[in-house]
Amino acid sequence: MAAERPREVTIELTEGEYIAPRGTRELTWLIRLNDAWVHVSKWPGVEIERCQAGSGTVWENRTRLSVPAGARLTRVESRPAPYTKRDALDYLKRSPAVARRVSREEFHVSSRGNLIRKV
Repeated sequence: MAAERPREVTIELTEGEYIAPRGTRELTWLIRLNDAWVHVSKWPGVEIERCQAGSGTVWENRTRLSVPAGARLTRVESRPAPYTKRDALDYLKRSPAVARRVSREEFHVSSRGNLIRKV
């Protein structure tokens, strides 16, 4: 007797790039596919809709996908790091690129299609 597959639910995620102090804030989603983390755009049957970019938005996508309940996702947010004081010699030694701070939060999908943050 085969094990019953988890119920499929549709979820909707928003990704984008937004204006932030000292640069831009980028928000992306990864999903667990077999034994690897892949960008949600690689999920089978995904639907991606480009949204109208409003004030403070560089670009934004709305992504819909059908996933089994219990699917694991990671939200990745990259933003400019806080300003660090540097002396004149540091400016000559380093590139002018702004350092980034990346944070990751893991979620799983409930049987109703809600994202539950992993504690």
